[in-house]
Amino acid sequence: MPALRPVLTATAVLASTALLATACSSSATSPAGSSGDAGGRQTVTFMGFYGTFQDAFTKTVIKPFEKANPDIKVTYVPIQNSAEVLAKLRASSKRPVADVALMDSSVAPTANKEKLFAPIDAAKVPNVENLVDSAKSKDGYGPAVTFDSLSILYNSKNVKKAPTSWNDLWDAEYQGKLAMPIADTRGVALIVALEKILGADYQKDIDPAIDKLKTLSPAVETWQPTPDVYTAIQSGDADVAVGWNARGQYYKDSSKGVVQPVLPKEGTVTQVNTINLVNNSQHTAAAQKFIDYAIGAEAQKAFDDEAFYAPVNKDVQLAAATKERTQASEEQQKNQIPVDWSWMTSRYTAWVDRIKQEVIGG
Repeated sequence: MPALRPVLTATAVLASTALLATACSSSATSPAGSSGDAGGRQTVTFMGFYGTFQDAFTKTVIKPFEKANPDIKVTYVPIQNSAEVLAKLRASSKRPVADVALMDSSVAPTANKEKLFAPIDAAKVPNVENLVDSAKSKDGYGPAVTFDSLSILYNSKNVKKAPTSWNDLWDAEYQGKLAMPIADTRGVALIVALEKILGADYQKDIDPAIDKLKTLSPAVETWQPTPDVYTAIQSGDADVAVGWNARGQYYKDSSKGVVQPVLPKEGTVTQVNTINLVNNSQHTAAAQKFIDYAIGAEAQKAFDDEAFYAPVNKDVQLAAATKERTQASEEQQKNQIPVDWSWMTSRYTAWVDRIKQEVIGG
């Protein structure tokens, strides 16, 4: 097992909300990369996920990139989720507030269609050729930068019987102690998993999964844990939850094993984050250089060893102990539930709305 990661520092989770508000409000007033620093460097503004993701990405990708490219400075703007990125880019399409942005693969095609993102120049992002096929964009837009998977999380101090199945969310032992932040991609992925368990086809009818989730409502303590689900499990505010494996593994180390992520026996759903060139960026060349570095083998290995995502670059070999805790492990690869995220794009909002209205608000 790799050495324990340090407890969060620069973006400690308890301060992440304030940091998010400060960073986003300040960046929204001027176009991305509109000025450099006192040394004349170009500034690339990057929108990425807050908290542990920001800490690990800054340490293993941004800092080494800036060292290798002293003429470019990367400013990190933390965001909560892909919906927030989409909203901010829509509101600033003429003078965008970012040059590069992360976005879930289920949402990114919408941004591509609305021309919020621009196709990348393969000649300037040569590492695209070194990506696994599932990480490449068929239309030439931003490629995948991380692979992750949905998991169950539990507090090892409070839970006597560890969950092993999605069905265990309905166990009487956990009633009133569930945290279910599912009004986003986590809920969409959970619907797909439940459809498999129920013998249904998510591409034909999600009523079985929605009806199943409705019966869970009385056992849920919170649908929106604050500041996030991982902290809620660590503190004992909730005992069992759904979340992403990578962050769960990170918190497993930082909490000294209090937080435990579980791959349910029925399998799980792969989640893909893409890294995208924002249309109308004032520093397209520098932005694409940054994208190329982020998907390169060196950055991918460093980031994934730190943050437990699975690499998108086929040249990366993770440490064996790390690989076993990621979506790249043999166990997770055998237990992946196939999802057509391209198909999902046009249904994503409707699914989330149904979760909000019928499950959470029902």
